[in-house]
Amino acid sequence: MLILDYAKKYANRVGASPGYLEQLTVFFRRLPWQIEEVTPGMVDEYLTQALTIRAPQTVANHRRMLTTVLDDAVKNGVNTCIHRRFRRVKVPRPIPRAWSRSEIRCLVEESKKESGHFRDLPKSDFLVAWFLAGYCLGLRAGDLHTIRWEQIRGRRLYLVQNKTSTPHVAVFTDEALRACKVLPRRTRVFGDFAAINTIQQWVAKVVKRAGLAGSTKFLRRSCATYSKVQGRSPQHALGHLTEGLAERNYVDRLLYEEEAGINGEPLPAVLEVEDG
Repeated sequence: MLILDYAKKYANRVGASPGYLEQLTVFFRRLPWQIEEVTPGMVDEYLTQALTIRAPQTVANHRRMLTTVLDDAVKNGVNTCIHRRFRRVKVPRPIPRAWSRSEIRCLVEESKKESGHFRDLPKSDFLVAWFLAGYCLGLRAGDLHTIRWEQIRGRRLYLVQNKTSTPHVAVFTDEALRACKVLPRRTRVFGDFAAINTIQQWVAKVVKRAGLAGSTKFLRRSCATYSKVQGRSPQHALGHLTEGLAERNYVDRLLYEEEAGINGEPLPAVLEVEDG
């Protein structure tokens, strides 16, 4: 059996999301391997060669998919050739960049200048609500796009995250909830007005006009960073399952230290000579 066919069966058996199934299909389509014959040496050779033409993060994702599918094959007795782990793929540690509150205010003010409507929706109102809700809720863009009014009780939002299928509670700020209530009432707060790709295009235009860089993901990083400033757990704020993931990949350390007043004073100068 081709490894592609096995990967599809694995995804269907475990109830993988359509997005993950698509990732598996696109990747394993390039490997003409028989699942029963795959060896660690074959995988190591592929990873080594891939690192010469692809980014380390991409190759690390390939290693992760290979490990997941082949571990399942070994567990079910389909493959008996794998007796050790595959070679490591070192990925440079990311340096997360988040938007500060002043930058988010700038984006909100720029959003208010947005002209035009989308059906019965002023785009300016939509974008203001999107930026404010994205900041305080810290959700992935896909989850933010699909939140429903029925999931909101008071200031709290209770949802199941699409990526991990785990429940998560997030809290609206008063300003974000007011901005959302300005929008025409639909089943979904945002998702019934425009597709996620369209919204991301609107966001990109506002960000560019404001002279900034980034995307909706920067709002998630801002949520993690300001949660840490408040003494709260970034992991809990983002609904992560993996310990330390939010701290490593989402907390903007520079912004955190600025907001928390840490490490702000430089060392004494070397070349300046004191008078007298």
